[in-house]
Amino acid sequence: MAQRLKDESRQAIINSAKEEFLEKGYKNASMRNIAKKANMTVGNLYRYFPSKEDINRLIVGDTLNEINEIIRNITSDSVSMETRVFNIKADVNELSDVMNQLADRLVDVYQKHKIEFNILMMNSGVNKELIEWFSRAINSLIDQHFPIEGFSNEKTILSRSYAISIFAGMREIFRRTTIEQDHLKILVKTYLNSYIVMLDSDIRKLVK
Repeated sequence: MAQRLKDESRQAIINSAKEEFLEKGYKNASMRNIAKKANMTVGNLYRYFPSKEDINRLIVGDTLNEINEIIRNITSDSVSMETRVFNIKADVNELSDVMNQLADRLVDVYQKHKIEFNILMMNSGVNKELIEWFSRAINSLIDQHFPIEGFSNEKTILSRSYAISIFAGMREIFRRTTIEQDHLKILVKTYLNSYIVMLDSDIRKLVK
C-alpha cells in the first residue's frame, strides 16, 4: 500500500511538472508550483526529486532514447548521442538524405510524444547538452569538408551558432504547428535542408 501511494505521488509530480513546463516554460517553472499542482508540500516533492532538472530528465527520457535510436539507425550505428569524437564523411546529397530521414522520423516521434517532445526542446540542462553534442557534430562536418588550419575558433563559434539556431527553429516549428503530419514533415525537411545549403555557403566564404 505504501509503495502504491509513493508511485501515485511520483506520477502526480510528473503530471504536474508537464503542466507547469508547458504553461511557464522550463526556465520559469518552479518546484513550488509543481508541488502545489501535485497537492503536496515542497519538502515532500524534494524527497522524490532533488531538482527541476531531475524531473525534466525523467519526463523526456523515453523520447530522447527514441531519437537516439533513430540517429543510430539512419547513420548505420556510426553516430549516436553517446558519440564524443565524430568522423562524419558525407557530401551534400548524402547529408540531405540523412536530414530527410531524420525529419520524417522526428515528426513520427513528435506525433507519439507531443508533450514530452516539446519539453525536450525547451532550454533545460538536457537541451543544452543536446546543443553541445550537435555543435560538435557540425564542427566535425566542417573539418571533413574543409580541413584547413587557422580557423579553429571561427569554426567552433560558427558550429555552436548553427546548433543553437537549428534548435530554436525546431522549437518554434513543433511548439506552434497545427498542420497535418505529412505537411509537417515537408516543413521540417525544408528547414533542415536549408541549413546544409547555408553551411556550405558560409564556410566557403570563411576560407576564401
